[in-house]
Amino acid sequence: MPNTRAPAAYPELQLGALAPAAPVAETLERIDALVARGERPLDRVADVIRRNRIVLIAADHLATADGGDQLARELEPFVQERIRRAAALDAATALLDRLGTELDIPVWGIKGLSSRIDYPRSTLRELRDADVCVGGADRAMALADRLRRHGYRTDHGELPWIKRTLDGAPYGQYKLTGPNGFAAVDIHFGPGYSTGHCGLLPLPEPTRPGLHPLPRVANLRPMLGNSGGDVHITVKDVNDLWVAARSLGPAEIDALAADARAVVLDGHLADIARVVLEITRTDAAQRTALERLIGAGPRRTAGPVVATGLMARTAPVRVLRTTGRAFGQAGAHTASLPSRVGAVLGALAFYALPTRPRVVAAPALSRRPAPWRCVRLVPLELARTLHQQGADAADRWPGDPLPPSADPAGPTGPGAPADTDDPADAAASAGTATSPPPVGEAAGADTPEGGLRWSAGHRTLTYGSSVFVSTVWGALPRAVVRDAGEAAR
Repeated sequence: MPNTRAPAAYPELQLGALAPAAPVAETLERIDALVARGERPLDRVADVIRRNRIVLIAADHLATADGGDQLARELEPFVQERIRRAAALDAATALLDRLGTELDIPVWGIKGLSSRIDYPRSTLRELRDADVCVGGADRAMALADRLRRHGYRTDHGELPWIKRTLDGAPYGQYKLTGPNGFAAVDIHFGPGYSTGHCGLLPLPEPTRPGLHPLPRVANLRPMLGNSGGDVHITVKDVNDLWVAARSLGPAEIDALAADARAVVLDGHLADIARVVLEITRTDAAQRTALERLIGAGPRRTAGPVVATGLMARTAPVRVLRTTGRAFGQAGAHTASLPSRVGAVLGALAFYALPTRPRVVAAPALSRRPAPWRCVRLVPLELARTLHQQGADAADRWPGDPLPPSADPAGPTGPGAPADTDDPADAAASAGTATSPPPVGEAAGADTPEGGLRWSAGHRTLTYGSSVFVSTVWGALPRAVVRDAGEAAR
């Protein structure tokens, strides 16, 4: 099992803290002692810093102290990569702001796009992706469609997915890779941030067209959801909580703790607060806020797992914790014991069964999204590639960029079609179903570029000219792929 005393055992983590608890010179002495004893080579120290996404902060600290030249040289390739990535992401965020304004879509910048505003320099907050959030599935698809007209393509390693709350609100994620391989854009949509197997942390809906940072306190929810989903804590998470703790009031802390409790991440939130207190220098207001967060968590926790690169050892912990949390997370959606037990079994099956997309001779079953049923959306072009070349052909797929749009605004307005479900859903909406009916996106002036159209049984989803084949466990029925291809011609 991972060493839960990892923060103390890894002094290099303090090099990435915005306000390290110990002087940099003292931390370097501890690192030198570890290297001299053969406990950890210097390249491994640099790798721990890289994995915590604190390369630029560490480089800043090393520039102010004597004796850090060797470690600085180990970090230099990572520094240059971070600088290139930051430039690409700056261009991506400028494009997102412009597209959001043109399409009249309000967009939140979440996680790093929000928290970096409170860093001493925004460039110190490293971003792997540009994470954004929009209010509905139609808006996410419209934004993704327009990004694909600027050279972006659907990320085949992390395919789009969609779930639904029991009252019918769709939520999910659509990740796209930039034209240069950098600048991935991760579009989250719906009433909250999805975490774990079926947790949902609430977020306010954006209202101003264009890209704007999610307010810092609200941003702690996607920060927590992301960290809790990964199970391990990074110093990036520590810094984000450190800056937010300067302005957290009692009511905000209690609301955050309650939301964390609903998705069974109150212990994880308390663990992040503990690590903040351990490796950073805090003032009285920050300590009060962090201690209140700890006090709002469970009396006993499993202990923090800090990102140190030992993924072979932390992977079993992720399986156990994600599966264990699924029962409580499902309880926020339903009181049904069978449904909650089913969520636990589904979470375990996700790790136990192969989920890579593959075309098979299987019956076309209904794939209705639910809080505990993640419906993956495989672009039809990718499904065809897998059908023709086999399940290992995804890396050879050229992607799905679209031709540039002649009309930058696209069709909007009251004539735009709504999210159309299959006949079974129509019957449910008419009151003939016994379970809560799914509700589509409302058509209207704020519904850009058409609507989402599900086929019968939720086997395919169409948006504009794009067709996606749905799957829960990766199996793509050959007949569905064939029929969808013929319909798209």
